[in-house]
Amino acid sequence: MHVAYLYPEHLGRPAARLLQVAATLRALTRQGAKVSLLVGRFAGLHGRLAELDLGPRPGLSLEPLAMWQPGPGSRAFFSWHLPYHLAALARLRRLAGQGLTWVLVRHLKLAGFLLPRLPELGLKLLFEAHELFSQTAREEGADPARVAALAALEARVFTGAHCLAAISRPLAQALEALPGVRGPVVVAPSGVEEEFFASGGQEREPGLVAYAGGLGAWKGVDLLFRAVASVPQARLEVLGGRPGSGDWQRLGDLAQGLGLEARLTMRPQAGQEAVRELLGRAVVAVWPGSGRQRIAAEFTSPLKLFEYLAAGCAVLAPDLPAARAVLAQGHNARLFRPDDADSLAQALSGLLAAPLEAGRLAWAGQRLARAYTWDARARVLLDAMGEGRP
Repeated sequence: MHVAYLYPEHLGRPAARLLQVAATLRALTRQGAKVSLLVGRFAGLHGRLAELDLGPRPGLSLEPLAMWQPGPGSRAFFSWHLPYHLAALARLRRLAGQGLTWVLVRHLKLAGFLLPRLPELGLKLLFEAHELFSQTAREEGADPARVAALAALEARVFTGAHCLAAISRPLAQALEALPGVRGPVVVAPSGVEEEFFASGGQEREPGLVAYAGGLGAWKGVDLLFRAVASVPQARLEVLGGRPGSGDWQRLGDLAQGLGLEARLTMRPQAGQEAVRELLGRAVVAVWPGSGRQRIAAEFTSPLKLFEYLAAGCAVLAPDLPAARAVLAQGHNARLFRPDDADSLAQALSGLLAAPLEAGRLAWAGQRLARAYTWDARARVLLDAMGEGRP
């Protein structure tokens, strides 16, 4: 199967979603798909692809396109989508004559642009949904006119795409409930690299609690700090963010106010090797989450959760639909009341005081993670395209 994957953003800009995009592309090629990657051209593109492990490989062909997006090696100082959209359409027209059958898109505006134009090329669209943008905009207090415009665009894409894939089961259920959506919606969660299953070869450090990921307020790291502060036997190591950023400063001030500094190590965002090293030492890994926004409570599929599981850590997660879509309380994880530092502290204290229980959860979690590899995700997407709607 020949598919085109379109990424209209500047590939050189740091974005957590790039890890998922790159891993999905590698897995699609491992599963035998021929993938054309349509990405904006900029100075340093090939070096950036090498950093993402997307250098020359069988099954993957690079299709650099014009774009006007700010970022390293670009002259642009504002975002303008049209140059990439037009260039992508022209390239798809050429690829359609070379056996291309499916177009994979995760950007709503791009999908809306392509949807009425693909039929004349004989191409089908798979849209990969990661949230309901209109819902998020409404929760963030956006202008009602903007919310209405996003809802209208979503309705057009969700009802017109030949195949819909959702990042989580709760999101798939929300999509299936929308008027005009022809289900079922395919569920293609995030995944984990095979290397994480070998992370537990070293000795675990008693009391070590790990968090890897972003430091934004909605990530729940503040909650984790407050919980660890009341568990004296816990030491917390955080891997993520940038020193000097507002989030880094906010958390530093919070740690100082809680008296947590002596039991806290904060390390800046680093590559996957550093994540594996940390998780290989930790006894417990925490996904703090938050129930305050629907995207975080229901729709997310955090790839760090699957890395925690695969690395053999005992996992603590909030009792939210997004977590329950993957985890089972008491079987492969411990769930705590969302946004409740006392509940998280109680669960953490209990696990650190019961190493056999922590080990049992870690073993069950690692077995669970085997169902969430990137290759498994690629197979879901390829099977969906093979059975796409007429």
